[in-house]
Amino acid sequence: MAYLTGKTVYVNLSSESVNIIETDENLILGYPGGRGLGVKLLSEMAEPDIDPLSPVNPLIFTTGPLTGIAPMSSEVVITSKSPLTGTVFSWNAGGGFGRELKRAEIDALVITGKAKMPSVVEIKGDKIKIEHAEKLWGKNTEACTEALKDKGSVACIGRAGENKVLISSFVIDSIHSGRGGIGAIAGSKLLKAVVVKGEKELLPASPENFEQLRTKMLKLFEANPVLSKGLSNYGTPAFVKLLNYMDLIPCRNFSLRGTPFADLFSGEYIKASFELKKESCPACPLSCKRRIKKTGQILPDYDSLWAFGFNLENPNFNSVLLADRICKDYGLDPVSAGSLLGALAELRSEKIEAGELEDLLEEIGEGNKTGEGSRKYLSGQKREDLSMDVKGLELAGFDPRGIKGQSLAYAISCHGGDYLTAFMVGPEVLGKPLILDRFSLKGKAGILQVFENLTAALDSLALCPFSVFAVNEELCSSLLHSGAGIKITPAELLKAGERIWNLERIYNLKAGCSQKDDTLPERLFETNSVEKVNGIKRSEFEAALQEYYHYRGWDKSGVPRMEKLKELGIEY
Repeated sequence: MAYLTGKTVYVNLSSESVNIIETDENLILGYPGGRGLGVKLLSEMAEPDIDPLSPVNPLIFTTGPLTGIAPMSSEVVITSKSPLTGTVFSWNAGGGFGRELKRAEIDALVITGKAKMPSVVEIKGDKIKIEHAEKLWGKNTEACTEALKDKGSVACIGRAGENKVLISSFVIDSIHSGRGGIGAIAGSKLLKAVVVKGEKELLPASPENFEQLRTKMLKLFEANPVLSKGLSNYGTPAFVKLLNYMDLIPCRNFSLRGTPFADLFSGEYIKASFELKKESCPACPLSCKRRIKKTGQILPDYDSLWAFGFNLENPNFNSVLLADRICKDYGLDPVSAGSLLGALAELRSEKIEAGELEDLLEEIGEGNKTGEGSRKYLSGQKREDLSMDVKGLELAGFDPRGIKGQSLAYAISCHGGDYLTAFMVGPEVLGKPLILDRFSLKGKAGILQVFENLTAALDSLALCPFSVFAVNEELCSSLLHSGAGIKITPAELLKAGERIWNLERIYNLKAGCSQKDDTLPERLFETNSVEKVNGIKRSEFEAALQEYYHYRGWDKSGVPRMEKLKELGIEY
């Protein structure tokens, strides 16, 4: 199947109509699928000031040109305007959903409107229909997936999404979830699930050349110890010991760093304590997920270990297992949920015990006010200072006070506190793909925007975020040519990433964001008066932010200059 025969599918739940068009080839050259295509479609369809929970806010699922044929490329990217942050938001989700969407020859699935009753969008080959699903409404994701799995790969919401909880997400095949309140958007549309089963065989444009490049990519994977020795053996818990050794695990709502029980949650300890089997996305050599053979439960990622373990000073591993499972079942973002509970503990000056987690998380999933997210909830309690978020999205378990480039990446991200828009933990902690001084912001602004552009490009190809350890723009350019028949030079690929970043920035500015939002929680600056944790020097941070704006071609207020937009071909 040649990539450029792909389709863009528009589903209107209000009118129960389906409109299919051929994807514009010129559009793909500027925004090569995935995140880029999703953001471009969002900017064309939704005014930046719209209510994210209104029927006109589109829910966009996109594949990439390499989806299903390249290693580490089975992702689907979900894009919309976030009800949690009020910003543009894209999230990469693993599993087989992206590949099946690609096998149905779909580049973009755009869902708008509001159904008259709970509904499921079903895709089988070239047949697309809207089915009523009243019997599925009220079910959590495990039960919903079980009911639909014979029809294909399932992306569904649980009761949290149905209740329009702002930290809810889609869950794919009961394993892969996301952030940003995307689940609440589906709930507002009465969209319970999307299920897809493709029929086309996915073949590269130039099989012989592509096979050589695929082999090269796999060799690069093997040569990178972060991938082949760390993540492949232990999953993301592989990071635990190193992060704790370097004093980079934030605890007690970011008022402490470091934990006395890191060894009990480490990848090595977990592997020795459980009989596990690997769980892999299609055609991925990484297999970063692990399933406990005895119970069948997927092990928590580092995000959940941090959110319900280290962050809450909770050494009870079984309670963390349960909390992670509840989040997946309800369709809750574990980072936001755990961060919220950490702030709640500080608000009430009382530690949250392991036995409380189940009830608290179920209350959030059922629509408790805390489900509005940390910033909104704590603002209502007159304690917004306790919210550890950027632009409304809670920070994860990588302390930016000891990873200065990550602090700038968090602050400037168009998604809010999302470490994956530029994973500076790679160069600053892991030394991949190059080693940077993690204690300094000097010189980071220029490097950061290159990382951001590359990440946006990889997200557009729908490659796994961890692929950044094994590929660069040169290899991706070659893969695009031999895999999808698309001629984009390495420089043009990075330029596409820059174009995506600038379009996202303009969208957010028009949505009401400004320079004042490019910052961090006050607690992270200077010295924390509670536990004397050394913070980020505000003057150094502000200087780096201005340097970043300069490198981006933005003015001193962080607004892209007209000449920069003209250079990138953005008319918005």
